[in-house]
Amino acid sequence: MEIGLRDPGIGNRAALAKPAPPVDSRSPIPDSRVAAPRLDAAAREFEAVFIAQMLEPLFASVETPAIAGGGKSEAFFKGLLQESYAKAFAERGGFGLAAHVKDALLDIQARASAAPQAENRS
Repeated sequence: MEIGLRDPGIGNRAALAKPAPPVDSRSPIPDSRVAAPRLDAAAREFEAVFIAQMLEPLFASVETPAIAGGGKSEAFFKGLLQESYAKAFAERGGFGLAAHVKDALLDIQARASAAPQAENRS
């Protein structure tokens, strides 16, 4: 599920909205030039999910005034608001977790591509 923030004045969302290039399904390890946008998107999304989980206790601790409503609809929209805040925060750099996640994914990809090459040399 993707919630897009459409305020053109905040950040560069055009780069986030571009679909990733297709990956050759015959190759178990995608070309790094093709996989880089997908890794960026996966790392940013992971960070957004992490931030949303960190925001959950914060939102749970805030009481809703009686005049503002409450009920099931508020609980539903509170979750959407929390997710939107998390995605916006992650788009602006967040905690810097996305860079570490991307590095780990690249490392995993490099190890996976090195293993078949080592087998071919044997």
